[in-house]
Amino acid sequence: MANRNKAKGTSWETSVADYLNEQLGQYREFWKDSDRAVRWKDPTDGDNVRRNVQEGAADIGDLGVRPFTGECKAEKSYDLASYVRQAEAEAKNAGQLFGVAYVKRPRAKTEDGYAVTSLRTHAAIVKALRAAGY
Repeated sequence: MANRNKAKGTSWETSVADYLNEQLGQYREFWKDSDRAVRWKDPTDGDNVRRNVQEGAADIGDLGVRPFTGECKAEKSYDLASYVRQAEAEAKNAGQLFGVAYVKRPRAKTEDGYAVTSLRTHAAIVKALRAAGY
């Protein structure tokens, strides 16, 4: 059972990373029709959304989505408080400003999943956007 759940989680992480990269313009046009190795417009771009490799004791989250650290969750029941707490702790470990939990919505497309933050994080994002002129 554990391997099936791990595969489900890995699939969700990959789906979220692919969706975000596509929406943020990091992938080449028609990337789905080509080899995954050539999907990037620029493989060295720091804005590419990537799945993190865990190194050491301090977890840095599932996805690097600068300036966010993303924690992906694909579970039958939700524990939003735990997800957000984990995402915020991992953002701190990764040296990122914000933590976000990407929560899979059952029987829905990737883009219909949820991006969950605390109200504190939401206020900080609004403040940063306003400081940038939005």
